[in-house]
Amino acid sequence: MELISFALLGLAGILTFLALAVPLARWLSVPLPVVLAGAGLAYGAVMSGADITLSGATLDPYDFWFLHQISLDSSALLYVFLPPLLFEMALAVNVRRMLDELPIVLIMAVLAVVVATAVVGMLLWWVSPLALIPALLIGAAVATTDPAAVVSTFREIGAQRRLLVILEGESLLNDAAAITIFSLLLGAAALGPDTLTPGGLAAGFARTFSIGALTGLGTAWLGSRLYPLLRGSTAAEVSLTLAVAYGAFILAEEVFGASGVVAVVFAGLATGSVSYVRMGPRNWSTVTAIWQQIGFWASGLILLLVSALTPGMLVALEGWQALLLVPVYLGALAARAVVLWGVLPLMDRAGLATPITQPQKVLVLWGGVRGAVTLVLALSLGNLPALGDDARLVGAMAAGYALLTLVLNASTLAWVTRRLGLDRLSLEDLALRERIVEGSFARVKEVVGDLAQLRRLDAQTRAEVEEDLNAAQADARGRARGGQILFGRRLRLGLAILCAQEERLVRRGFEAGATGPRVTMRLRLQADRISDSARQSSRSGYRAAYERGLRHPPYMRSAVFLQRRLGWDRPLRAAIELHLAMMLESERHLGILDAFARERLAPMVGGDVAENLRGLLARRTEAVEAAIGAVELQYPVYAAALDRALIARAALRRERQEYDRLFRDGVIGPELHTDLSRGLDRRERRLGARPRLDLARPGAELLQRAPIFAALSPAQREKVARKLRTRFTTHDEVIVHQGAREDRMFFLADGAVEVRGAERPVRLGSGDFFGGRAIVSPTGRRETSVVSLGLCRLLTLSRQEFKRLARADPEIGAAIRDAAEQRLARGHSSRRPRANLPAPEPAPLPADTVSAERGRPALSPAEPG
Repeated sequence: MELISFALLGLAGILTFLALAVPLARWLSVPLPVVLAGAGLAYGAVMSGADITLSGATLDPYDFWFLHQISLDSSALLYVFLPPLLFEMALAVNVRRMLDELPIVLIMAVLAVVVATAVVGMLLWWVSPLALIPALLIGAAVATTDPAAVVSTFREIGAQRRLLVILEGESLLNDAAAITIFSLLLGAAALGPDTLTPGGLAAGFARTFSIGALTGLGTAWLGSRLYPLLRGSTAAEVSLTLAVAYGAFILAEEVFGASGVVAVVFAGLATGSVSYVRMGPRNWSTVTAIWQQIGFWASGLILLLVSALTPGMLVALEGWQALLLVPVYLGALAARAVVLWGVLPLMDRAGLATPITQPQKVLVLWGGVRGAVTLVLALSLGNLPALGDDARLVGAMAAGYALLTLVLNASTLAWVTRRLGLDRLSLEDLALRERIVEGSFARVKEVVGDLAQLRRLDAQTRAEVEEDLNAAQADARGRARGGQILFGRRLRLGLAILCAQEERLVRRGFEAGATGPRVTMRLRLQADRISDSARQSSRSGYRAAYERGLRHPPYMRSAVFLQRRLGWDRPLRAAIELHLAMMLESERHLGILDAFARERLAPMVGGDVAENLRGLLARRTEAVEAAIGAVELQYPVYAAALDRALIARAALRRERQEYDRLFRDGVIGPELHTDLSRGLDRRERRLGARPRLDLARPGAELLQRAPIFAALSPAQREKVARKLRTRFTTHDEVIVHQGAREDRMFFLADGAVEVRGAERPVRLGSGDFFGGRAIVSPTGRRETSVVSLGLCRLLTLSRQEFKRLARADPEIGAAIRDAAEQRLARGHSSRRPRANLPAPEPAPLPADTVSAERGRPALSPAEPG
């Protein structure tokens, strides 16, 4: 019992120090990892006279004052601390942004590791008595840029976002390459150098990386299937994400013999970019906050413990051996410089990577900090029997280099950043900053006026406060006018702000329960694509991206194929429902963005830019409304039901917000608030399921819209409907090829097609038909081709079914044959455009060809507070 008490007391002491280290690091103006590593190193140096044993695979370096004879295996540190540390960092990575920098990330994460291992290893082999494999092992150990040291350090010094993305990607992925090489070298040390070949190294890396990545993605996918079963419990979801992190690591390492580091990284990336939408709508922010705390504990504890164990290895160094740290340090810097100034420029010229400026390269070079991972690998080297007498030297060299980068590089990163000028805003950014500050003063004055009235301030005091505000506003206005920002620059900034607001609306809509997981994933992907295109090509890129979003996605073709070949309606029904739900949410977001551009954006980027952007939003809104209108014309019953469901859910959200506000203000107590919330939950469950789209509408109902059947009785139309077969088509699909033998007649139930091959293309809309030659002239061939202009529903009547129908009811046969003969006699289908065609109804057509007036107001559910 006494041992447990001392252990808990020691743990409390470590956590207390971790908490106090944060303000201490700020006071000393150094990154937090430097303080933690320094404290651990100091503690280890003080305790260096205690029992230090280094035997087998177990380390007994110190008799900690709060634990008696604790044994720490070096691999145990990796298993305990690395999964939560890497998983937390992967959750915070914007995968879309990392994909933009993927070539640079892969070069820095893979090629840089190989180069560093070779350069450091060969240099040590040349200047020291070490054999080749031990020297290469040191090179592999020091090639890992530690995530805890690098990412946290760059965040704290305020480095540019692009550098953070590159360093995050490198830090998360290069451990896989380094540990793979490290493991292969360990195997060669045990079996002999003859077993090590470049081909074996490449094959081993490919296998380890690919299997680890698949393991991580599979584990994340399994977790995403389980999140909905947890009924929105935040505690249960955090527990499951912890199981995903450790499960991916253990499965990869122990079951598949792959890289657990890669598995954890890919599991975290998948969870943070895709799987999170299957959690409780309002839980993701809480989950990430808890994981930030877990990551803080993991990074702090691993740095403290491993740095405390390091002095026991450093005492093994003699004077001449300590000098070997110089070639190790210089060799690692040289290897990193080769990649930055040798490989990346070649990729820039080939168009495979976005250029990095010279100051940024210098900061990335100096930011190659090593930390906990290198220290753990060093400890494992220190007790490796295959290295014999070199084991202590090899381990001490790797550990000494890691501490040297923490003390020298990490502690001076802020100073290097200032010297390079990377912490200063450009003249345009400074002007924008002052413009934003100036535009904010109007709102500040309103708040001050309300407070002055509430506090009943005297006129003199209020005048003094307003005078200070006016002086600050005039100063900001003067500085803003002093910095000239070109229209194009302000337009790009305005687009970036709008795109950020759209991404925020998607996230908040999910958190408020306004959108489901599948719609949220599609909206987030669309917002990311629009943002990326706007950053690259400004207004034209923005327009091209949102127009692509209006088209049906590629999986729509697969859904149509399954419906046509196998009769499976569910995939196509789900695709149409998803597309319409996306368009409705986009319409709501665009209304909010227009108000934001009118009220908030103009003071930031100027009225001319704000009006330009509002015009762009208006054109996008028209295109979205046209797309919605096309689907509403095709499926009016479903569209009306979906509108009712969305309005009801919006009312429920507003009601919940009102109850929450009353509870926060103390108007109602917790018991009443809980009872009201339960009632809302029950009503929300009833409305939670969206209405289902019925693709199999009765054929007679569809035939009512076709003029060719207008003279038939309902019973006769029902006879025709039983003979018809439904066929769906996608955008730009060729329905009938020119020169093909016609064997069936087509009736357009929904959508629009274009007849091509005549003098001018002719568009046919809902209620029209083509292919009458199959009825009138069975041996004729098609003179034109017919192409679908969107998602269309066609009803087909084969020649054989027409003959049976005509024999059973001659009146029906005569109506169909007369219409086909009149069409062929006019030569309409191949020569002249029709007059007064019904409006085409593709779903959707491009904005300049689709036009639909909508008779309902746009939904504007209240934004969550």
